[in-house]
This record gives sequence, structure tokens and C-alpha cells, in this order.
Amino acid sequence: MTKSVYEIWLSTADNKERLRLPVLPSSVGLSIGNKNESIDISNLGEVTVIQEPSPKTVQFSSFFPAKSTPLVEYSSFPKPWDAIQRIEKWQKSKKPLRLVVTKTKINIPVSIDSFNYQEEGGAVGDISYDLSLKEFKFVSVRKIKVKVPKKPKRPNPKPKPRTHTVKSGDTLWDLARKYYGNSLEWRKIWNANKAMMVKRDKRNLKQPGHWIYPGQRLVIK
Repeated sequence: MTKSVYEIWLSTADNKERLRLPVLPSSVGLSIGNKNESIDISNLGEVTVIQEPSPKTVQFSSFFPAKSTPLVEYSSFPKPWDAIQRIEKWQKSKKPLRLVVTKTKINIPVSIDSFNYQEEGGAVGDISYDLSLKEFKFVSVRKIKVKVPKKPKRPNPKPKPRTHTVKSGDTLWDLARKYYGNSLEWRKIWNANKAMMVKRDKRNLKQPGHWIYPGQRLVIK
């Protein structure tokens, strides 16, 4: 049966594992430090740079009883070594716990800073302990969207062929002079467009490239 208005609980973050201290410590020490820096600046003297407060530290000592005594807060309390092993398991897990002291404002996430214990000399089976907890600060990772530049398109090693739409009066001779600077290169245009021109007019077989018509699109390589 509960004998005090206070209860001290340690639990995992998901609250699936919990441990209530069977014997309340005589006192709970809570300290808040700071990380202020003092800088000695020439001609100005000492300057204090105020930083954010350090995490809270909670320290207390008590014992896990082997048998029920007037000091025990509740029935069905854990066996001393079961309680020790549970705290050691939590310490090794490197995961934050939650410390709650009812009827107070102490309800904070903590990590186990140090845990020392020893068997009591006078009470057989009792295990005394000193527990130091440090406030755990959750770090939220800010997501930053990074725009990845698009890979530049690889240049096409093959240049896109030019085209010429035939107009009235055009000849392969004139087009060769226009695009190649030499009328004698007219066969380049003929060879690139031979199939199309022959299909359009079979007379091109006997007179290569002589028969071209307005609107035809010739490839100029």
C-alpha cells in the first residue's frame, strides 16, 4: 500500500518497460549548469558569453530491498537483482528513458549517466545504489531539399543534317554552290536524296538529279 504522495518511475520511451522505485530516496538532487564562457579581451577586460543552459542532472541514492519493510512503498516490488539487471540493460541499450516524480514537475527524458550499487552490509540481500541521470535532448534533423542539377545532354557527335525545300528554278548545281561553295559537289546532294528523287521521277535514273520539283525536301549533308 502506498505510503507517500510521491512516486518515482523510470520507463522506456515507449513505456513498455517500467520500474517504480520501491524505496524513495531521502532527497533528489536536481542541478542545472551552464556553458557560459569567459573571454579576456585586450583593453576590455573579461567578457562573458552567455550560452544555452546545460541539460539538467538528477541524482539520488536509495536501495532495492530484499524483504518488505516499513520503508517499502508498495507490494509486489521487484527483487533487488532483477531491478539492477533492468537498469543495466537500459544503460547498455543507449536509449533514452523517462523519469517521472509524481506531484512534482519532474517529467523529463533522461539518459543514465552513472549507476553504482553494492550489497548492504547490515541487511542481507538489500542492494544500495547511486543513480545519476542527465536530461536527454532530442535532436530533430532538419530536412533540406537539395536541387540536383540536371546532367547536361551529351552533344550528338553526328551533326543534324541540313535540309533544303526545293523552290522553282532550283538545280542541284546551284544548290551545291550555295551549300558547299562548289557546283561540282552536286553529286553529294544526289547521293543523299537519290531514292526519293528516283521515286518521284524515274527519269532521274538516266539524268541523275535533273528532275527535281518545288516542295521536295532535300537532305544537305
